[in-house]
Formats: sequence, C-alpha cells, structure tokens
Amino acid sequence: LLEKAQDIQVVGEADNGVETLRLVTTLLPDVLLLDVEMPVLDGIQVTRQLKNRALNTPILILSAYANREYIREVLANGVSGYLIKDEAPEQIVAAVRGIARGERGWVSPQVKEKLGRQ
Repeated sequence: LLEKAQDIQVVGEADNGVETLRLVTTLLPDVLLLDVEMPVLDGIQVTRQLKNRALNTPILILSAYANREYIREVLANGVSGYLIKDEAPEQIVAAVRGIARGERGWVSPQVKEKLGRQ
C-alpha cells in the first residue's frame, strides 16, 4: 500500500520488535508504522524502549486490536496515531503523510469510541 504512494518511500521492514528497534536506530525513518502484535518484543514494548532511548521517530500504530488498555498504553508512550487495520487504505496513507508533517492524533473511529468510554 505505502510503496504504491509516489511520495512515500519504505526504507525498512522488520519481522519482530528487536529488529524494529535496530532498524529505527539505524535508518531513522520519518514515520514508524508499527503493529502491537509482534514476536520477541510487542509494539507496546517497542514504543517504551524508543521513548526511553529518546528516539523521536513519530509512530503510527496499525493494529487489529481496539483494546482500550493497549491504546492508552501506546498513546501514553507518545505515539502519533492509532489506526485499526480495517481502516480504509486512503486513511492509512493520509495518516502516514500527516504524521510525517508533524501531525498527531490520528485515530480510527473505533479507537475514538473506545477512548470515549470510561
């Protein structure tokens, strides 16, 4: 999806959280598109470690999980957005572009609903 967008260049792809940390440290991408569910280190652990390492790479979570605790945890660790995987492809691309421009607060309608409930 992202490789089809002419103004977006995919610079790396990781199979697990440890590899994600290594690639982010090495490649310093403009945006990290991250899943919560990954082997070795999950997305929450990756966001914590990036925050602890003071790496300011903006993060967009793209996940199948609409679990309020997951969402709150990653938002507390400074992610710029949280989209659900069934989001329209154009919305995912728009979020990556927006986050690359410094925008924050990209969330799926399902995520907004979960966060609005107490």
